[in-house]
Amino acid sequence: MVVKVRIILMSLCLLLISVTLGAVDYKNWLPLVPQTLGGLARSGEPNGINMEMSGQSWSSLQQEYSNQSKKRASLTILSGAAAPQAQAFQAMSQMQMETQDQVVKTLNVAGYKSLLQLSKADGSGSLMISLNQQTMVVIEAEPVTGEKELVALAEEVPLEKIATHAK
Repeated sequence: MVVKVRIILMSLCLLLISVTLGAVDYKNWLPLVPQTLGGLARSGEPNGINMEMSGQSWSSLQQEYSNQSKKRASLTILSGAAAPQAQAFQAMSQMQMETQDQVVKTLNVAGYKSLLQLSKADGSGSLMISLNQQTMVVIEAEPVTGEKELVALAEEVPLEKIATHAK
């Protein structure tokens, strides 16, 4: 009986170690964050978080960009199925919608499934790019005139390198 308990405890310890080691540390992405995005300079330092709760882990790194004419963009890299953005992507990944105020559609960006959201009302937009089952890049910008502008921003981000660092 004691041997069985030890085997079970050792198995649980190994499982916990593998979950912890499987989490991506946001600091791994710091060298991959572009100095500029769409001609906008970085605003401040990147903000990162490594989170673990109830056996699930996720990480996120966000960098803001802006200029003096009030144009702004943000780049967020995240990993982990428990991340709020990952859950939103899964919920909306098959959605196609257009109203007088908003456009939501899926598209392919550099070979990755993506979700585009444009607000016609306030001129803002976001592009959620799924690099693999666990890792996404989210680009938000305002003002934005359309899909081409957000896709052009995504082309400045080293998506393949980010996906590789997430493995």
